[in-house]
This record gives sequence, structure tokens and C-alpha cells, in this order.
Amino acid sequence: MLGTLYNTVTVAAGASAGLLLRKRVPEKLRKAVFAAIGLFTLYIGVDMMTGIQRPIGTFIALVLGAGMGQAIGLDARIRRAADRLGEGDGAALVQSTLLFCVGAMTLVGCMQDGLLGDPTILLAKGTMDLISSLFLAAALGRGVLLSAGTVLVIQGGLTLGFAAVGSGIPEDLVVELSGLGGILLLALGLDLLDIRKFALIDLTWSLLLLPAVLWMLDTIGFPA
Repeated sequence: MLGTLYNTVTVAAGASAGLLLRKRVPEKLRKAVFAAIGLFTLYIGVDMMTGIQRPIGTFIALVLGAGMGQAIGLDARIRRAADRLGEGDGAALVQSTLLFCVGAMTLVGCMQDGLLGDPTILLAKGTMDLISSLFLAAALGRGVLLSAGTVLVIQGGLTLGFAAVGSGIPEDLVVELSGLGGILLLALGLDLLDIRKFALIDLTWSLLLLPAVLWMLDTIGFPA
């Protein structure tokens, strides 16, 4: 839970600073900072990807996950709902919650913290959210500050959930899940840098499919 607690504090601190500054933060500074965040996210993703031992299984899970995600369309639905919210503290709360809690880095970070007791990704995410929440609160208002509570509830729940099932997950599967998470973080970094946009929420279905894909490959004796 260390990563989630840190993330909660950083969102609260960043949003508080943003409320004090309001709209005095230059747009050029915001773009430069988010570019730096994108580059660091790429680094984390590439570092995690090097642990993949069964690339065929990872590839199949990604393809199937992308197809399932596209069919369900959760990413598009969430984006449309956020666009319809308009302005106000309620809208700011929901929009900032989506930014901080819905995505690859949240899921992978909670998985790492819950399964391996490694909060590194959530600590990095928390530092990124410190900056993001400052800019968001300066533009959107106190609803961003309230989202610190949703970060605690959502990320804390995910971390505790992964920790509860962690003892039943083989170590080699944890390694493969972590590697696949690195690919999703790579996609997030490219997204942040405006190089290529991905339906990241849709791609996270691949994490759920990976255990079944690896089991299927083992069953048929296919060298993954």
C-alpha cells in the first residue's frame, strides 16, 4: 500500500498547489513537463519488457485483448462520458479520477505492488501525478483535490486485491504479466508524447487473457 499512500499524498499536494496558482501556469511549461513524463514512462516500460520469457504468449494475449477491447469499447465509452460532463467541481473530480486511476500505469503499478511488494511504478506514477494534479487543479478547480480520495480507494482496492490472490499465482506468470504491463506502459509513454494515440483501457484486457493464453499453449505443447 506504500505506493498508493504516496500517490494519494502527491495528488493532494499537487492539487493544493494548483489551486493556489490557479491559471498562472504557462502552457509551454505544461507541454515540456508532460514530454518529460512521457519519456520516463517509456523508460519504465522498456525496462519491464526485458523480463518477458514467452513472447509468443504475450503477442497472442495482446492481439486477443485488443480485439476484445475494441468489441467492448470501454475506452471510447469512458472518453465520451468525460466529454459530456462539461465544467464544475463534479466534472473535475470525475475527469481527474479517470486520469489518475484508469489506465495501464495504475493497473500495472497495483499489480506490481500487490503481487511483488514492489511499489516502484506507483511511486513513479505518484510523482507524475503530483505535477499533473497541479496543472489540472490550476485549470479545473477543487474537484481535482477531491480526487485524492478516489485514488486511495481505487488503487488501494486493486493493490489489496492483487495481494489477496498473489500467493496463488506462479512466479513465472507474475514475470510475464509484468512484462506485458511494460508494453502497456510503452504505449502510454508514446501517448503522452503525442507520437501515437492508443485505446489504452481496451488494451488492458490482454492482462486478463494472458494466463489463459499461456495455459492453452502449455496444454497443446506449443513453445511460447
